[in-house]
Amino acid sequence: MVTIVLHFNILNVQLRFILFTFFIFLLSLTGLRGQENYVPPKIPDKAIKALNDAVLSAAAGNTDSSVKVINELIEKYPTWTLPRQKLSEIYYNAGRREDAISTLESTIAIDTPSQIHQLYSLGRLYEATDSLDDAMKVYRSILRLGALYPDLIKKTTINIDQLEHKMKLRHDEIKITFTPFPPEINTPNEEYLGRWTLDGKEFIFTRRFNHQEDILIASYENPLAIEVKDFPFNTAANEAAQTISPDGKYLVFTSCERADGFGGCDLYISEQKQNTWSRPVNMGSSINTPSWESQPCFGLDGTTIYFSSSRVGGFGARDIWWVKKLPNGTWSAPINAGKEINSANNEESPFIHFDGRTMYFMRDGKSGLGGFDLYISRMGLDGQWETPENMGSPINTGTDEGAFSLHPDGRHAVITRVTPDQRNDLFEFLLPDKFLSSPVQALEVHVTEEKTNHPVRATIEVFEVTGQDTIRTSQLSDETGRITVTLERNKSYGMITSADGYLMHSSNLPPDTSVVRTIEVEMTPIAASTNKTIVLENIFFETASAALLASSDPELNKLLQTLQNNPTMKIEIRGHTDNVGDESYNQQLSEARAKSVYQFLLDHKIDASKLSYKGFGETQPVASNDSEEGRRQNRRTEFVILKI
Repeated sequence: MVTIVLHFNILNVQLRFILFTFFIFLLSLTGLRGQENYVPPKIPDKAIKALNDAVLSAAAGNTDSSVKVINELIEKYPTWTLPRQKLSEIYYNAGRREDAISTLESTIAIDTPSQIHQLYSLGRLYEATDSLDDAMKVYRSILRLGALYPDLIKKTTINIDQLEHKMKLRHDEIKITFTPFPPEINTPNEEYLGRWTLDGKEFIFTRRFNHQEDILIASYENPLAIEVKDFPFNTAANEAAQTISPDGKYLVFTSCERADGFGGCDLYISEQKQNTWSRPVNMGSSINTPSWESQPCFGLDGTTIYFSSSRVGGFGARDIWWVKKLPNGTWSAPINAGKEINSANNEESPFIHFDGRTMYFMRDGKSGLGGFDLYISRMGLDGQWETPENMGSPINTGTDEGAFSLHPDGRHAVITRVTPDQRNDLFEFLLPDKFLSSPVQALEVHVTEEKTNHPVRATIEVFEVTGQDTIRTSQLSDETGRITVTLERNKSYGMITSADGYLMHSSNLPPDTSVVRTIEVEMTPIAASTNKTIVLENIFFETASAALLASSDPELNKLLQTLQNNPTMKIEIRGHTDNVGDESYNQQLSEARAKSVYQFLLDHKIDASKLSYKGFGETQPVASNDSEEGRRQNRRTEFVILKI
């Protein structure tokens, strides 16, 4: 099917080239003397009536029979331009743009001076089909030929300025192949707005059939046998424009005109527990209004949702807004994404990459290549979105592009495009280097209580050990103690796990390039923590020094918080080294490092009576010093609970 469509397009392009070459040749003739002798033919009333009837019939949906009648009129009256003009309009309204262009070219080739307005329409069609050079030639011809039409000259001049801007957005050096999704996903119906889960095992998208929109979930557990199933709460009310949280537990989607809605289109949320989705509920009046709310996207931490809305208070008709989940489980009031993202035009379909700092979205208006274009914006060091960049051609065209998303590998992009038969379908392509974001990893954490192995509902805080990353706080783990957190691949992270009634747990995650990484965390109840030793995996010092590095701050602050929340707790801070170097020096270094942590706590108002410190040098290894990994484990700082 795809091959046939491509072949059909190639034939159309060849025909267009022949017609356009002839037509431009006529335009280039000095004074157009050949066309000055054009005399419109005398057409009988019967033929005029037949043309008018065919146009009305086409408007009623009888395209094929109308085209047949008009082609018969063209064959009988070959120099009558009106049938070709009407036929071009019919083709255009039927979505057959290539046929509309070739027909319009053929009528203008008969006579140009009497069809200056049709010439302008041809230029607009060239723009819409990305034939920008052809469009520019047409517009410049209008400036030469249209002296009798000052309003048209004015419009054409504006178009030339806009077209010059569009041509700057062309990236001819970038070659992209748009690959349609397999037939299990793309069908003769319309499919759009596809989103991958963080582990890349499921692809969730919208399908439209007979004006009915539903959410579907494609399993890629076996890419050779893709299984597609319905979201279990699809209804006749339409469910579409969905997003799934990074941990895969929450699905937010759009539904319109429901009985429990606030008017227009609202956002709804469903939670997955034990592989079963809950009945969706309206997200409430803090998010939804009588206006249009749609096209949500979860942010990096799963507690932020971006969406498009036509609510009052924005910069244009539809703006991008965001909300944050509050500690009590409710959602904040929506916050506008700002004037850098939003404009007087429409901004829709935001996608926040898994790195949390890159936004892709669609915007219409005259600053793009036509219709809706895709834009990219990156978050600056100040936490504000930078000026968006139009992603240019060949990603953007003269028609609508949108509903962009990315595979977790950061390279394979998903886009919704209009097919030659005017349907929406899903396509995949390799994202050019200049628009790349970092590949990401799903960190799957399982939190249990030591000894009992009972699941613990915990919060995970993740940070880069370089100290350049903002601390990210996850949602609570589920009732089984499981939670998924987003990481960039091949980076070193610190992770702190916290839960009410339990001691903090520290983990260090060395660089890893896998798609999914799993970790088991065992939590110690505070009530049973006397004499318990807790290793502070993310306390770092300058080489051969007791000076604390800034990357230690998250761990130090969590230890401080633990002591503040447990005012009767007493601890001893202990320092250890590997066996490299002089034994006496190592003893002194371990004690000095333990004292640095002790001093940090004193400086932050922890009473000295609750603290002590001690260095053990190389005398208490926990691993062999024969390997670098073993030596790394032996170079550690820890604390022991002396009293709770």
